[in-house]
Amino acid sequence: MNTLLKVSQQTVWQLVGKATTSLSTIIILGLVSRSFGEEGTGVLTLALTFIGFFVLAVDFGLNAHVLPRFLGKDFSLEWQKLFGLRLLLALVVTTLAVIAILFWPIQPVFKYTALLGLVAILESAVFSTAMAVFQSKLRYDLSVFSIILGTLVTLGLVFLLVRGNAPVPMLMLGYSAGWITAGILAIVFVRRYIKVLLPIFDLGYIKNIIQNCWPISLTLVLNIVYFRLDAFILSFYKGFTEVGIYNLSYQVFQSLLVLPTFIMNGLYPLMLKDFTVNKTSFVPNITKACFLMLGIAVLGAGLTFFLSPFVVSLITGGEGFIGSVESLRVLSFGFPAFFISSVLMWALITMRKYKTMLLIYMAGLIVNILLNLTFIPKYSYFASAWITGITEYLILILQLIILIPLLKQWKR
Repeated sequence: MNTLLKVSQQTVWQLVGKATTSLSTIIILGLVSRSFGEEGTGVLTLALTFIGFFVLAVDFGLNAHVLPRFLGKDFSLEWQKLFGLRLLLALVVTTLAVIAILFWPIQPVFKYTALLGLVAILESAVFSTAMAVFQSKLRYDLSVFSIILGTLVTLGLVFLLVRGNAPVPMLMLGYSAGWITAGILAIVFVRRYIKVLLPIFDLGYIKNIIQNCWPISLTLVLNIVYFRLDAFILSFYKGFTEVGIYNLSYQVFQSLLVLPTFIMNGLYPLMLKDFTVNKTSFVPNITKACFLMLGIAVLGAGLTFFLSPFVVSLITGGEGFIGSVESLRVLSFGFPAFFISSVLMWALITMRKYKTMLLIYMAGLIVNILLNLTFIPKYSYFASAWITGITEYLILILQLIILIPLLKQWKR
């Protein structure tokens, strides 16, 4: 009961934050879709997706690997070294992002929009490192407060820019200001636990972390690539208008998918303790988490399916975006796979099965790319929506094939 209470408390804090960010996302989507139409919405959301790839690269999956080291009493030196590593990653990743934007054969309006949002990469380095502290201390309230204030800054500035008839690329300045605000607040809150905030650039530490962490890092990168590569394939074959239609429904879908992430953020530190200390509780708690996720997913899929027309109409004002309702309904069928696979992914991470997990997600990426390249030219965003769910169910099946024998052995 104590475990459930802790996880519930941290999940509630994250839900409060996500409720704020989701409402902000819906309002911004409404503003952009009504003012710039399907094409403008496609440009902005695709730029945000592009930036998201590089933001995840800076995250590098490091927190999952180093979190056990943050469960002790004094982790200040570890945090400073982790901070130094993340800042170096931010420098490398930002350089790669700029090169990709400059040489990518796509419309200039997209390039300007993406370039103005690259500050998110540095903010991610700061915020992700701070999250290692918040997660180890189960103080998601601190991270949530930072996110909420940053979100409100973004919402306010985007509203003013839209009202002032600013072009689509300028809207990214509102996002950048919000990201900077969240990063600064996160560092302020970390000061409660870390005496010295200056980063340490320890090459030996960096080499050791990368050698041990690269499989999980590459897995998370592959995960987000297969998760959103369809939007770029769609833009290549069909253009920004159809990207806008699909991404509007996907933004709603993605907002709901954070729930399993939040639950696992609270559960993962407790999973680690079960794995190392309370070994008899490890398998039963994973089983309970899977059933909990399944129940929430089925409920969420049903509500999303029936409320899709209302949600899309609320966002767009009932103008355009005709295909967004059906694509959102199709995406909702994937909820059970996404919710349960999140538990199994973190079970694999806890058991240090990094390379196995990498192979699973690599298989998912290959299947996803092949299916999208085959069906998007003919079926457009409807293909994207179906393939998103199909790929996740494939990953879930592969996880179960690998994990069931391992967990049976562990239980013995």
